[in-house]
Formats: sequence, structure tokens, C-alpha cells
Amino acid sequence: MRKPIRALVVEDSEDDAFFLMRELKKHGFDPEFERVETARGMSAALDKQKWDIVISDHTVPGFGSLQALEIVKKKQADIPFIVLSGTIGEETAVSVMKAGASDYVMKGKLARLFPSIERELREAEGRQARRTAEDALKRNRQELEDFFDNAPVGLRWDGPDGTILRVNDAELELLGYEREEYVGHNISEFFVDESASKDVLARLNRGETLDDYEARMLCKNGAVKHVVINSNALQAEGKYVHSRTFTRDVTEHRLTQMTLAYMAAIVESSEDAIIGKMLDGTILSWNAGAEKMFGYTAEEVRGKSISMLVPPYRPDEFSGLYEKIKRGEGVDWFETVRRKKDGTVIDVALTLSPIKDPAGKVIGISAIERDITAQKREEEERVRLIGELTEALGNIKTLRGLLPICASCKKIRDDRGYWQKVESYISDHTQAEFTHGICPDCLRRLYPEYTVGGKLEAAASAQESGEKK
Repeated sequence: MRKPIRALVVEDSEDDAFFLMRELKKHGFDPEFERVETARGMSAALDKQKWDIVISDHTVPGFGSLQALEIVKKKQADIPFIVLSGTIGEETAVSVMKAGASDYVMKGKLARLFPSIERELREAEGRQARRTAEDALKRNRQELEDFFDNAPVGLRWDGPDGTILRVNDAELELLGYEREEYVGHNISEFFVDESASKDVLARLNRGETLDDYEARMLCKNGAVKHVVINSNALQAEGKYVHSRTFTRDVTEHRLTQMTLAYMAAIVESSEDAIIGKMLDGTILSWNAGAEKMFGYTAEEVRGKSISMLVPPYRPDEFSGLYEKIKRGEGVDWFETVRRKKDGTVIDVALTLSPIKDPAGKVIGISAIERDITAQKREEEERVRLIGELTEALGNIKTLRGLLPICASCKKIRDDRGYWQKVESYISDHTQAEFTHGICPDCLRRLYPEYTVGGKLEAAASAQESGEKK
């Protein structure tokens, strides 16, 4: 099978060019060629397409191999260049080779031409393969450089002693340092906990790989970043060369975790019952306050309906409330009753709030229930006492103002116009009760005969003394 070859022939003789192509065919080539004999034609041919080889007569009127070779150099084309001449001398041949020609062949010895062509084609293919490999290597190196410098996650190389050898833009941006403020410094300067930096370095020197190692790093402005480190070490002949460290900022995630843990602790320690439910009322979460208030453990109620706490005589209590929740509305301080595990019914104040997913869709219900049984009893007692006090004050008010009283018998006329004894009237309008006795003056006036000897008088005096006490 003939081997295709694209040959650019610098020759002023058309016959010589055709003769050359015929010889190439005899030696197994399938040539595609173009003949040029001027610098302009040479330049145009090189621009038009890629050639496998240039075969140039040394002497062409007004143009020759040295000029043709110079044009090839200017085009920066790596094309085998063979000089073909019938009169070239040794000195000329040396100058041609020094100028960059691949080989020279005498026209009278064309048998040398074809092995030379094959050799030069093989070497050209080798050079092309090397260039391709070098270009690929260079491209890979550039891509790796670009990956390191522009990766969205922090990348860093640390030496065996912790000296920062290289860092990318993402890590500098994460911590806020300029490159010269970071590279060349020891990584321990940027760890909040010195023990953590020592631990990382020791483990890497032992050949360990760090997976999601949590640490805190210090920013230039004094802020602290929570980071996760993934790292291992490049080893060469058993020696630590540098680390390969990825640093990810997890500050927001960490703070969110801390906030959730803090909120969970608040929920768990609350005296109120805090209950998480699905939209159908299925209980998902149940805090310690709920256990204490209703007597059920979380294991006993989780997965069951909240209706287990509703007395049988209030079956439809939740229907209207849940409709509001599904619309994204809340329910504040709704007073109702709940049934405990032991059957006791208690008064509660209920607050319901919708639980939404990140897209804003209502996916559940948060309930806060407070036991207000004692408060309700106190309120009822207060109302009762106020009523009694009001009634008492009303009775007292009936004795205020002007009362018609008889100047002789001392009877009082009531609102209906009837005359009553004073003690009867006061008994009807107050809670006072009467006892009956006689004062000393009345005793002397009414019973003077019993005052002789002083017996009754002494008794009266004793009675008077007792009344004063």
C-alpha cells in the first residue's frame, strides 16, 4: 500500500519535478505535490496547507534552497527540508546543513533520496509526537495551575515544619490576608487553637490522611472561622515534601448547628409542653415539659394523634384551627382543655404556629401548651370573692344616708314604709347579731329599789366595766 505524502517542490524545471514524483511512486509513495520557483509562490504554498516535506533544488534562477529555507524558518514550520542538486560542492553542502536543511542529495544519486525522505518523515513524526506530548503536558500543567489558583475551595501546601509554601485565592479570601501576609508564615499563626495545628502537622508527618478535621482559623480582621480540613502529604522517597490541604468554611453551618442545639435545649428545658405535629395531627416531637404536664413519655405518644389528649366531648376542636395553620396563619393563646394520662382534665392555653420548609410550604404544626388550671381556679375564686364583697358593700350602702327614725319609740321606717325595731332593721340589712342587757343608768332609773345595799349597783358596775373592756 502506497504511503501518502504531501511534497512542496522548489524547482524551475517542470520535467524534473514530474520525474521526481514518478520516482517517489516507484519507491512506494503516493505523492501530492506543488511546484514553486519564487519566494512569493513558496510563501503562498506554505500558507495554503500543511506539507510533509520540502524538496528544493539548490539553484533556481532568482531563487534557491537557502532563500526557500529562510522562508520556512520565518513561517516557523517544522518541515523536513532536503536539498537536491546536481552541482553542489562540499563547502556549499555544509553551509546548507548549517542553515537548517535536513539533508542534501545529489541528483545523480537519487537512490539516497528515498531513504532520506523516510528517515526525515520518521524524525518529523517523532518531533511532532514530542511536541504534542509537551503541549499536552504544558496544557495539563496550566490546567492544574488554574485549578489550584481558582478553585472555589481553599487550597494550601505546607512544608514539614508547617511553613506555608503555596496558597490559592479562595483561602486568602476566606481569611482576608494578602499573599505576602500568609505565604512563608507558619500555619500555627492562623489557628485559634495551637494544639490543633500541632496535631494536624504531626498526623501528616506520620503519613495519615485527615478527613473533615474541624478547626478554627483566625481572620485578619480578628473574626474566627470554623473550617473543615481534608489533607494528606506528598511523599518523595519516604520524605514529607508538602501537604495537600483543602480548607472549607463551615462557619454558617456550625453556627446553625449551635443555634439549633441551643433552641433544642430551650425547648427541652421549658416548663410548657412544646409539641411538633404533622398537618394531620400526628405527634413527631414531645419535650420534657409535655411529659411532665400530660404524664406520657415521648415514646408513648410519638407517631400517635394529638386527639388522644382531647376529651371525648370536644371531638371537633382542631378542624377550624388546623385550617388556619394550613393557610400559614397562627393561633395565639387559645384556651381549651386537655386530658392527661390518668384521665384528669386540665385547662390549657394553646399557641399554634405553622412549620414551613425552605420553600415556604407549610409542612407541620408547632404547639405550645401551658397548664392554666391553677390560674383558672384562682380567677374563679377571685370572681367569687369580688361578688361577695360587692354584695356586702351593697348591704352596707343601704345603711348610709338619712334613715327615718321615731323620736319616741326609736323604730325605723324601711323602704316599703313599714316601721321596724332598730335591731330588726339592722339584722335584715347587715350580718350583725344582737344580745340583750341593761345599762347602769337604766338600771338605777327603772329599778331604784334594787340599788339599796349596792348589790345590783355592784352588778351593774361590773357589767358596765365588762362592756367597756
